[in-house]
Amino acid sequence: MKLLNAKQICDQAAAQGFGVPALNNNGGTYDVARAILEACEELQSPLIIAEYEPNLEYCGYDWAGTVIKFLAADKTIPLAIGLDHGKTPQSIMRAVRAGFTHVMIDYADQPMAENIRGTRQILDLVRPLGISVEAEIGHIIKSSDDSQQRGGTVSVEEAGEFSSEVDVDLLAVANGSTHGIFKEQHGMDFDLIPKIRAAVKMPLVQHGTCGISMPDITRLVKAGMTKINFGEGLRMNYIEYFNELSRTLNHEHHVWRIARAAKDKLKEDIKDILRACGSEGKAAAIR
Repeated sequence: MKLLNAKQICDQAAAQGFGVPALNNNGGTYDVARAILEACEELQSPLIIAEYEPNLEYCGYDWAGTVIKFLAADKTIPLAIGLDHGKTPQSIMRAVRAGFTHVMIDYADQPMAENIRGTRQILDLVRPLGISVEAEIGHIIKSSDDSQQRGGTVSVEEAGEFSSEVDVDLLAVANGSTHGIFKEQHGMDFDLIPKIRAAVKMPLVQHGTCGISMPDITRLVKAGMTKINFGEGLRMNYIEYFNELSRTLNHEHHVWRIARAAKDKLKEDIKDILRACGSEGKAAAIR
């Protein structure tokens, strides 16, 4: 296992022009973790495996860190373990103690000054420990509405102001995408991304990808996004596969047989993501 932090992976990816998938493991879910790690190993893609803070309530931070490292022990790909949308210094430190190598602190719903102040606090806490830090500006909204709505966007000036005030490692910027379960999303401002990329020095992060087509994922990467987050679509597909296979598979009421078959189907979805990000075969490019 080649365990790095997300900055070490994304700085090199940004310089080489490919995207790094940040695949959410839904709070330490064993089968989803296997699907993610197996797909990335088979296609030799660098990986950030992420855990969304509310999803960790069931299994816990220590379980998530342990199961990922256990399953990744024989893998050769560069790997970072990240906390997604951490909300407090306490949750950040729980992740660090559990072996996570990257944290996102999400104060994007706060005024800019408070976002800057809070992010600086997290940097002071974890940067001496070798942990990379991601922040967000231009709050990426969450919606349960499956219409083709458009989220908010951040201005180039706001991105420049934030990055000049706080030396964060990765920066998530609102560019019209929305968190939630969607069949389609078409609201991204592709022209905004290279303008922000030119105004800041750190790699950019794309949140809210459910419903974004694979060609548009590739377009986002080419526009300047480096870390591409995937969460809702993975868990939605896994549950759909599990439900389908519980009805159709000759599983003889063995849960593991259903879980294994659902995991294998999810792997194929993940491979499509890796190809769209341009990360297939790029593991050796991360040193």
